[in-house]
Amino acid sequence: MKILEDQEFSIRPTSSDNSYILLAGKQTQQVIEGAYLELCLKVDDKYLVFMTDDIPDEDMLHIHLLSADLSVIDSATIGGMYSTGSFKNYEVKGPRQIAFNFIGGNKWRLEVLEGKVFSLPFISSPKGVARKYPFQQYFKLYGDPQPELPG
Repeated sequence: MKILEDQEFSIRPTSSDNSYILLAGKQTQQVIEGAYLELCLKVDDKYLVFMTDDIPDEDMLHIHLLSADLSVIDSATIGGMYSTGSFKNYEVKGPRQIAFNFIGGNKWRLEVLEGKVFSLPFISSPKGVARKYPFQQYFKLYGDPQPELPG
């Protein structure tokens, strides 16, 4: 995994909750969900993108795996209504793994798989994770989020 700098991979928000992808400062026609780019990693010929919504008190983390042509091949969202988190303390753990904090008081871990695997909705991902393509995964998320208690 290689962390990409803003001059290599960046975004430009659209008028909706999505953003255009920019490569080397040039806008592409590809759009992904999210308004704020937290981190982009290059994994082989793919891009692993972490985006948030930039909405106070209801920020969700959108994780997208893009092919070399910037098509979304896998996508997951961590969070829910009236819950919020901040993406922090990320640490690359190897050529295909990253750990980070977001929500639920735990350390999340993501592993990019060698290829597509079959998955079952509701049991293949930790609670609080919604997947765009529920029957297939190119990456796995690990975590055990705890309920947020009123402060």
